[in-house]
Amino acid sequence: MIYLILCILSSSMIYVIFRIAKNYNCKLQSLITINYLAASLLGILLFQPFANDDYPVTLPHWTPFAVILGILFIAMFYLIGYSSQKAGITVTTLANKLSLVFPVAFSLIYFNEELSTIKAIGIVSAIIAVGLTVYKKEITRTNLIYIVLPLFLFLGSGVIDSLVKYVQAVKISDSETSLYTILVFAVAFICGIVVTIVTKTYRQRLNPATLIFGTLLGVVNFGSLYFIIKALNNSGLESSLVFALNNMAIVAFTAILGTLLFKERLNKINFVGVVLALISLYFLL
Repeated sequence: MIYLILCILSSSMIYVIFRIAKNYNCKLQSLITINYLAASLLGILLFQPFANDDYPVTLPHWTPFAVILGILFIAMFYLIGYSSQKAGITVTTLANKLSLVFPVAFSLIYFNEELSTIKAIGIVSAIIAVGLTVYKKEITRTNLIYIVLPLFLFLGSGVIDSLVKYVQAVKISDSETSLYTILVFAVAFICGIVVTIVTKTYRQRLNPATLIFGTLLGVVNFGSLYFIIKALNNSGLESSLVFALNNMAIVAFTAILGTLLFKERLNKINFVGVVLALISLYFLL
């Protein structure tokens, strides 16, 4: 369970850092690129995957999956930023976290995981809790033109979580988790450099805040992927429950952090969502 808790904390801090960085005029492009550089370097410094002389010189067989996931990771980060500006944070968060239906369904169908009535109730209530926790009245006034952005985010996030589960279960061993995580973020960083060159944003002057928050973002971003894979390997829970618990807890925790740190107010429906999340936790465990 410790890995799942660390994943929840890491993922929640991503939203907190993005929120704080906004107040310091941090450029999204530079913030995301620095984030992936920091995540890659952190993994190399912590785990030193190439220090072993016996390490094979050929690329691991799961390299194509790391490349695909790295590209999807940075694409989703850009989409989150753009969707937040155009469709609103409420709709964006809702689309991102409701995507838990994809990995849950994938785990149940592809890996034939058993689903008891109690756990089914827990998963359904968790999905409802996510929706209630992020609900705001302005969600009904979102311009229909921008519905396509959250829709792509919903599909993309679901594909990412499902791919993470597939690779964790079929392609990599527990000892390869650190190397896989490093390679994913290295690919995302390379993509960020390419985008920076193409868009010529490298001409923009970096402020110290962008470097600081980009580095902090990289630390928690690395933890979010590394710990979810470790949780899937070592939690003792079925993967469908891990994803449901993870997404539900992130939404509930970020709602609480938003209230405490940024004075964001929870309406009655949001509060019901947080309570339902706790009830769901009881059913799932």
